[in-house]
Amino acid sequence: MREFFDTWWSLEPIVQLLVPILLFAHRLPRRPHAALRGAGVLLALLFIAVVPLATGLVRGLDVLQTFIVFSALLAFFVGAILLVYRVSLWTALFCATAGYTLQNIASGLTILTQMLITGRASAALSEPLASIVAVGVPALVYLLGYIFFARSVALNGLLNVENRLMLSMFAIVVIVVIGFDLIIKGLTFVGIPFNYLLLLRCVHPLVCVFVLFAEYELLYAKHAEDERVETERLLAERERQYRLSRENIEAINIKCHDIRHQIRHLADGGAAVDRSVLSDIAREINVYDSVVETGNEALDTILTEKSLACSGEGIVLTVMADGSALDFMTPADVYALFGNALDNAIEAVRGVDDEERRTITLSVRRLKRMVAVSVENYYSGVTRFSDDGLPITSKRDRSNHGFGVRSMRAIAERYGGSLHAGVQDGVFYLNVLLAMPETPAST
Repeated sequence: MREFFDTWWSLEPIVQLLVPILLFAHRLPRRPHAALRGAGVLLALLFIAVVPLATGLVRGLDVLQTFIVFSALLAFFVGAILLVYRVSLWTALFCATAGYTLQNIASGLTILTQMLITGRASAALSEPLASIVAVGVPALVYLLGYIFFARSVALNGLLNVENRLMLSMFAIVVIVVIGFDLIIKGLTFVGIPFNYLLLLRCVHPLVCVFVLFAEYELLYAKHAEDERVETERLLAERERQYRLSRENIEAINIKCHDIRHQIRHLADGGAAVDRSVLSDIAREINVYDSVVETGNEALDTILTEKSLACSGEGIVLTVMADGSALDFMTPADVYALFGNALDNAIEAVRGVDDEERRTITLSVRRLKRMVAVSVENYYSGVTRFSDDGLPITSKRDRSNHGFGVRSMRAIAERYGGSLHAGVQDGVFYLNVLLAMPETPAST
């Protein structure tokens, strides 16, 4: 194998580049006839790499020519990603430059390993050790790169990148990553002391790792800022709704007590009023006067509000909640967490025709130093989940099951907990664990 790549040396960097770039791009949505497009890309690469060598047009490249060729190859891969995958230019730039940087780490560490084994700057290894190093080191680098970097890049973040500074990463990879590597290779032939060359070879992968982390931060900078602003806006809105809901419920309670007093007065006075009508009125009023009491004022307000909504739509809301277990949470977080959860459940149950299945169950209970929150409801249709385990719903309800669920997970994580959603036997369930803060030990 080593002899093959020595003869067709232009194929080696292309093969080494394809693997890391695909590590980042393989989950992206494909264009129509993606397989055919990909085959065309491979044929073009083979033509570019093989024909110049086979015809004798190219026998070798100097440093400047190599720099130009590798820069053009990077641009070619950006175009190839755009051709095969349905993504923006910025996403293609990220995948190409990140893959290129990972390849340079693998290439640099391969040469460094050869130097450490031979103790010389450019001595070749004998077989089979040469093939083991040439294949084993890149394979290890790509595996670690996938585990610690490529896998952590969420698909949504990759598709939604719009940071135009990603174009600057193209220049950085060309100048810093490719240029630095070629400078080191050029210094090998001018007689630089071995120790200095070894030091440069150690610095090169560190520079590449720094570039990878810079790309990662650049990828999520705008996304994280937008999400932070939206989270703050949502929490502020939920807190405002909490205040308004509390005021409205108190006003309703006052009115309900007044009306009940009047009804009792009419009944006791023997006025000519149909008692069955009075009973109906009293029963209707009881719906609006049935304030839920769990031991947490914010939770009581939310549950009373949602109980009214459920009653108006023929939905049965069953609550078993120890509200005092939530005293460590701010009212805004309680409203955002339970408001989103119940809004999603009500939206799902609206589509259920069977009256017996138009139910929602909410429980809040203590589990040692944790608080377990569970919401279960029936649903109609098909519920799909994204790669991060969150439910995906229709476009009409995207605000509820999209950012709303992410906000709930952010609240759970802020309190040292977690959120998990799933479906089982036609029932959608949402489980949230919250860590109760440690109380100071009494003295």
